Amino acid sequence: MSRRKPTRRRALLAAACSLAATIGLVGASTPAAHADTKPVYLDTGHSFEERAADLVSRMTLDEKVNQLKTNSAPAIPRLGVQQYTYWSEGQHGINTLGANTDHGSASGGVPATSFPTNFASSMSWDRDLMYDETTAISDEARGFLDKSLWGVGANNIGPSKDDYGSLTYWAPTVNLDRDPRWGRTDEAFGEDPYLVAQMGGAFVNGYQGQDKDGKPSTGYLKVASTAKHYALNNTDNDRTGISSDTDDRTLREYYTAQFRDLIENAHVSGLMTSYNAINGTPAVADTYTVNQLAQRTYGFGGYVTSDCGAVGTTWQLPPGGHDWAPPGWTTDHKSSPTWTNTTTGATLSGQAGGQAYALRAGTDANCTGAEATAQNIRDAIATGAMSEGVLDTALVRLFTVRMRTGEFDPPGDVPYTKISKDVIQSAEHQALAEKVADNSLVLLKNDGKLLPADGSKLNKVVILGDLANKVTLGGYSGAPAKQVSAVEGITSAVKAANPSASVVFDAAGTSTTATGDATLSDATKADIKAADLVVVFVGTDDAVAHEGMDRTSLAMPGNYDSLIDQTAALGNPKLALVVQSGGPVKIDDVQDKVSSIVFSGYNGESQGTALADVLLGAQNPAGHLNFTWFKDDSQLPPMSDYDITPGATGGIGRTYQYFTGTPTYPFGRGLSYTGFTYSHVAADEASVTADGDVTVGFDVTNSGDTAGATVAQLYAATPFTVPGVELPKKRLAGFHKTAVLRPGETEHVTLTVKMADLAIWDAQNMKSFVPDGAYRFQVGADSADVAGSADVQVTGALTPKTRYVTVQPEAVGYKVGDTIDLTGKNRWIKDDTDHTREKRNLDVTADDVVEAVNDDQSFVDLKQADVHYSSTDTGVATVSDAGLVTVVGSGVTTIKVTVDGVTGSAAITAKYPYTVTGPSTIEPGGTATATTTFTNSGPDALSDVTMSLTAPDGWTAEASSPATFASVAGGESVHTTWSVKAPADAPRAGYELQAKVAYTDQDGRQGTGDATTLLAIPFASLADAYTNTAITDDADPSAGNLDGGGLSLSAQALAAAGITPGGTVAHGGLTFTWPDVPAGKADNVVAGGQAFEFSGSGARLGFLGLANNDTSSGSGLITYTDGTTQPFTITFPDWWAGGGDTVATFPYINTASGKQNQTVHLFMSTVTLQAGKQVRLVTLPNISHGVSSGTNAMHVFAVTSGG
Repeated sequence: MSRRKPTRRRALLAAACSLAATIGLVGASTPAAHADTKPVYLDTGHSFEERAADLVSRMTLDEKVNQLKTNSAPAIPRLGVQQYTYWSEGQHGINTLGANTDHGSASGGVPATSFPTNFASSMSWDRDLMYDETTAISDEARGFLDKSLWGVGANNIGPSKDDYGSLTYWAPTVNLDRDPRWGRTDEAFGEDPYLVAQMGGAFVNGYQGQDKDGKPSTGYLKVASTAKHYALNNTDNDRTGISSDTDDRTLREYYTAQFRDLIENAHVSGLMTSYNAINGTPAVADTYTVNQLAQRTYGFGGYVTSDCGAVGTTWQLPPGGHDWAPPGWTTDHKSSPTWTNTTTGATLSGQAGGQAYALRAGTDANCTGAEATAQNIRDAIATGAMSEGVLDTALVRLFTVRMRTGEFDPPGDVPYTKISKDVIQSAEHQALAEKVADNSLVLLKNDGKLLPADGSKLNKVVILGDLANKVTLGGYSGAPAKQVSAVEGITSAVKAANPSASVVFDAAGTSTTATGDATLSDATKADIKAADLVVVFVGTDDAVAHEGMDRTSLAMPGNYDSLIDQTAALGNPKLALVVQSGGPVKIDDVQDKVSSIVFSGYNGESQGTALADVLLGAQNPAGHLNFTWFKDDSQLPPMSDYDITPGATGGIGRTYQYFTGTPTYPFGRGLSYTGFTYSHVAADEASVTADGDVTVGFDVTNSGDTAGATVAQLYAATPFTVPGVELPKKRLAGFHKTAVLRPGETEHVTLTVKMADLAIWDAQNMKSFVPDGAYRFQVGADSADVAGSADVQVTGALTPKTRYVTVQPEAVGYKVGDTIDLTGKNRWIKDDTDHTREKRNLDVTADDVVEAVNDDQSFVDLKQADVHYSSTDTGVATVSDAGLVTVVGSGVTTIKVTVDGVTGSAAITAKYPYTVTGPSTIEPGGTATATTTFTNSGPDALSDVTMSLTAPDGWTAEASSPATFASVAGGESVHTTWSVKAPADAPRAGYELQAKVAYTDQDGRQGTGDATTLLAIPFASLADAYTNTAITDDADPSAGNLDGGGLSLSAQALAAAGITPGGTVAHGGLTFTWPDVPAGKADNVVAGGQAFEFSGSGARLGFLGLANNDTSSGSGLITYTDGTTQPFTITFPDWWAGGGDTVATFPYINTASGKQNQTVHLFMSTVTLQAGKQVRLVTLPNISHGVSSGTNAMHVFAVTSGG
């Protein structure tokens, strides 16, 4: 971020909440310790949350709304806030740099180390290796903030070299692979919630710079990890319009269990809410899953972003959305719907309502921000759908995470800032990617010990299948410099062992989409017959499944079956089948035709090297399946069925826990070139209570003749029944990857299981319980292999103990004199789910300001608990024993609530109201009158109250009434009038007046406040204010620069749509005059607070314009001839994205070098005028000062009135 303090005398430095002459901005007042030094948000002596709350309290409403956008949330220079993009990606290597706005001539994908996909690497079952991998990935994330990369190569710094950069990354994907046909299985970690939690937890710990137990290694986040997609997002076809319906037990025990673990143990910084609805309620607006579960039950305290466009699913029609309205509202079910409040009759656009209810539920950021407009938020507040406090709460969470990355601290205090670009694709990281790939390959079959092949004895090797000569990196992959295909890897290894060997490759006319038979030439057939090793490489790629497209079936893609059949028919038994795919494919009909089968997910940049290592024995395979290899689609319920028990899925059951059939290979399967035996399996206790632990010990011995490692797996089987409950057959309860054991070597393993982790959710009593019974702890190499077991009798109930306390008041910012009842309710988090579709006890809610949850997930009855309240700064707020907070002074404090020894907290800010008002315009050499007003909203007198006003450079601001007051009584307001004079040569532009106040309270604490207003020297017309060239001739596009990156509209494309210089544009009952300037000349105003004279009347004021780099929305001011003013808000969608009130659409744009096919749009935004009044002056929203690459801007081409 920019660390240069903005001067108060520069013209138009920051956005303002309103340009209205009668509206001033209230600023935060800070205690004495900070009055003359730094603001709280820059003071490292305060908590990150307090600092974030203080920062948010200093923002205008427009500034706040713009910070909800995930893409290019705009800078606020007066506060030292950089432009920020939350959207960066790094699932298995950095692949999206959201703030890569100035990279010079560098192009293409992100040049970063590409590790195996999460699906692949988690088959290592190696937590330490996963931790090492994501430590390397987050090193590279930090490396992309190296200042020397700005303007030269890919970076994540932002539009200014002085920016700190963006460090929120949207990874990992931890949705469970409950159905292998899901299009995004390669992003996730498998089907089992325990395994996913363990491997995903290691991912987060390495990513965020924590130790392996989840404890911070420094005081800062290395990278903010964001777990997605919350929740029940396991279908991609029509994902925006479907509802994932299931019972509450399945939702807790299966679909959110891994999220709970990442929250509780890895302290993941963020969550992403998903496109789907959950039991009829859009996930982005679901108070139950986001607030009651994630925040109040699981203890999540980080930020939440929507998936991109997911806030739109609240109001859009299927299949784009859920056509939803929350309880208490109805929708008219139109494409641009109107909601009506069933009690008040108030109406609200679906877009505004959807944004409001997403914020209420806890979805803080909107990707990409289409609904997050100033108008929508103002409308939602006006109709009672939300409050500004809801907005503040979301922003505090967002900025707390940014604070934790070190963004607002001196770089030297943040150890991770020392990481340089040298780590990106370093030799060490490339070697690690190869190691992960080596350990992620799974040996499924090895008849006759075909493998490992002795490279020195291989004279001829044949490799078949098109995928063998490609590097399939999988979804969310960068562009690594190193990419080794199977053909390259095997050829290199074979040649190294036997330089005279022949390696033959033949794609054989295969592909994942081919419909005809594979084709083997006579030469290839002869080579196959004579080969010492034949490798048939098959699998899937993104033509089979990807984000947005599920697999249609488990059938072997393309014509690979034909390839296998033809090859096997040639009679050479030295045939190895290699499957690299995003999940199981049907092989039960071909597996008997091959001697060996090796499997992996998309195995990273060194996939070919790793495969060669396994085939030739440099690596003894130790990977194990993280999924059940179902035979075919008959073993799967419909994808839309989110239930998992046999009773709810037509007798089939999902995953190894409930599946009733026999798969091709069981969950956890993985062979080795050696053998392992298990012995001396024993539990440390024969019986325990539900509160107890069981430790199972056993020996693993390498019983073969080759050194190797394995994954010892512990399952908790439940061979008993519980009335009314379908228990899982077994559940993974622990695992351990052994060291590489020499032949005959034994490793003793102990695994401890908390019985509470095997609890079952009771949705009627809304708590977990551990069923009584004889649990059988089974040890083996996979879920079907029981090498030994120990029975343990479990009895008794869980003893509830308070685990988390959450404090969620209705607001963050308060004025001195306000009170907060901590024993009351927060109306903004009231349950908004569809009670007709929920399958839980709806009497249990979590909308109290204070909630405490037990470790059995039941809520504490606070009336029966030991509760204590406190404030960290009693000079700001006090708290009575009854839980009544009284705000007594300005500043920031943390309100703490302790329940049975466990403490939760919330930061609040307090201020005395302070405003500055003045005229909206002034002329060069003219004088205007401004007024500052300070109100002592508390009961006690304040002394030494002094107000000041700072004008731009060259201007003067002199007090024409007293500016110092010896004492201001409680409830009293004081005013100072100022004479503001502009110099005669002042340019026509927008300017800023900044007011300050200082005071001393009765305890001698000094405080300050600030406020800002804007005034402008107006232009004679909108055309006089044109500074930006947005339209160019196709023959000479070089002058265009609509977006700061050299893009422009085509004059020819506009003409084809009937838009020509000086011509009229009619739309929606209004007629505009298009700018009468030739192509290549300034033709629009980049809205930055400019004012211009305009004479007009009628029902509406209309603007023609567009936005670049995301939707742009802001507040302006209409001044009427009678001297009255009217604030307004206008919004323009991004010119590429569409939406809004579209006036015209164009099929292509111009770049500096020529035409680019890209559909773009022109829009209209209107304001209702006050009846019978004549407009004299219009002041535009203050969005940006010119254009720069990657920065949001609003362009206005024409204005008219009428209608």
